[in-house]
Amino acid sequence: MPEPLPPVVLPNVCEACAGGLAALLAAPEGAGLVARFRPLADLTAGGLFGHLADLHGPPDALLRTWRRLFETACLSGLAEPLFRCYCRTVVETFVSQRGQGLLLLPLGAAAGVLGEGAIRLIVAVCERHGLPVGRVLLVYDGLPSMAAEPLRRVIDAAVAARRAGFPLAAGVLHCPRAETLLWGQVRPDYALIEDGVLSLLDAHLIAGSGYGALIHAVAADGRRVLALGVDSAARLEALQRLPVTAAAGDFIGRPAAVPTRTLSAAAHRAIAARVSPPAGETRPGPHLLERLLQPVPPVSPQAKADEVFALFEQNPDLRGVAVVRDGTPLGMISRYDMIDNMARPYRHELYGRKSCTRFMDAQPLIVDLHLHLADLSDLLVQAHPRHLITGFVICDQGAYLGIGSVQDLVREVTVMQLEAARYANPLSQLPGNVPINQTIDRLLASGRDGAIAWCDLDHFKPFNDVYGYARGDEVIRLTARLLGEVCDPEADFLGHIGGDDFVLVLQSADWQGRCRRALAAFGQEICGFFSRDDAERGGYVTANRQGRPEFHPLTSLSIGVVLVRPGRFASHLEVSAVAAEVKKMAKGLTGNSLYVDQRQG
Repeated sequence: MPEPLPPVVLPNVCEACAGGLAALLAAPEGAGLVARFRPLADLTAGGLFGHLADLHGPPDALLRTWRRLFETACLSGLAEPLFRCYCRTVVETFVSQRGQGLLLLPLGAAAGVLGEGAIRLIVAVCERHGLPVGRVLLVYDGLPSMAAEPLRRVIDAAVAARRAGFPLAAGVLHCPRAETLLWGQVRPDYALIEDGVLSLLDAHLIAGSGYGALIHAVAADGRRVLALGVDSAARLEALQRLPVTAAAGDFIGRPAAVPTRTLSAAAHRAIAARVSPPAGETRPGPHLLERLLQPVPPVSPQAKADEVFALFEQNPDLRGVAVVRDGTPLGMISRYDMIDNMARPYRHELYGRKSCTRFMDAQPLIVDLHLHLADLSDLLVQAHPRHLITGFVICDQGAYLGIGSVQDLVREVTVMQLEAARYANPLSQLPGNVPINQTIDRLLASGRDGAIAWCDLDHFKPFNDVYGYARGDEVIRLTARLLGEVCDPEADFLGHIGGDDFVLVLQSADWQGRCRRALAAFGQEICGFFSRDDAERGGYVTANRQGRPEFHPLTSLSIGVVLVRPGRFASHLEVSAVAAEVKKMAKGLTGNSLYVDQRQG
């Protein structure tokens, strides 16, 4: 009979950390351990792809991050109870808050420690809470140097996960060890660009780099690509040029204690600009093309080349003519191409009596009248240079209307940008007073229902006095971001009057829920701007003008809403008169508050 193996001697572990973790796990329902969810944007269909989960300890403790928690657990013999708590907390929160999309559950080092046991725990928790395993995407890191036994456990866990029906994501890019030892046996559904990788690459060079080629190769192999660490509009735009399915990062949405239902406003606009609407739907837009439309009469395919040449001679400013059959555009004839060809010797004699289609570009740029400006700009950026000279065909649901000039479009967009910059608030970059008043007047003139919300910070002046104006500017930017994140960019408008005053012009059906989400998010994030003592006390003490101590509550957000009904107001001036009273009522409520004026007249 073989002798028993000697006990494993664990490396030294901080007693304070080990004791703190044991206390956290002993608390009822793992109180103190909080799930966090980072949203992933779907870059192919728009909206939410899912949420990347994480577990955090108390914010002021050494065990704040998941990595630190699990390292301590492994050294303290607490890996299994911590992983059980992790799975339960994340899944329970995701299900109870009706999280949308997939739940991305990172395994970290747990697979190498618990093996198949980790998968059994996840299956049990999913069954208990009614979450289908197909909605849980298990995330593996690339394999570092790993001993034989932990590596075997990782492989066993991957095989068990696949057998149980879980989709798998793996950090396989630039990790040949993982590709050879693990994913050659269990093929992952998704390849993961891990956090921190994109920050090492120039955003403008990603698509043409070797890393971009690697992403193309992985996608060509049938795997979908997920990207983490998207911290700017430039990085998001770079990924949108690559076959990347979904992405996450601070620019798209920060981690939160509950799964969000929206992306950041900036990310939503950038993604929506590149995602086509479902069949049969048109995305509402400013109808800029109506102003650019030139109703140039088309020609039929039977028209002779000499006839089209005569049109160009009679109209020196005409740069192109559409060829149309039964209302449907077939192509475009460029002035410069036709004159260049027909000006050569004997061309009139050879081709003048023949069909004009000989000179037709059969692949013209065709756009719908209701196409959003961002979509049109994207089409033109990617179009062949010849379209920049000839122009584009404008249709309404496939029926020919006329043509548009790229020069006219550039001129119109430049005017719009100058107008926006002229009135933008320099701190938040949001539209200022003039665009706000114009937006309100447009809503009143349209005869549609809506809601106009005045948002104001409470107890903000003493905050500036105590914490400084630079910190106060950060709070202003925070407020602008949170309000922007709850807006529907296709239906709502956000403006910045100045100081700590903002205006929302809301036409989304669920505007009240959006306001409440903004209040909840502000209440959660504003605490990070105060010292720990002030946050725990719920305020701070300063000396007033008489030199006596005065208590000030934490800065809060008040929203006062005026309902807009057809015929109730004639202009923004009348709305503003009611708004002053409504805002006062909202500020009279305690804490982060919403007050809705229910008067109809």
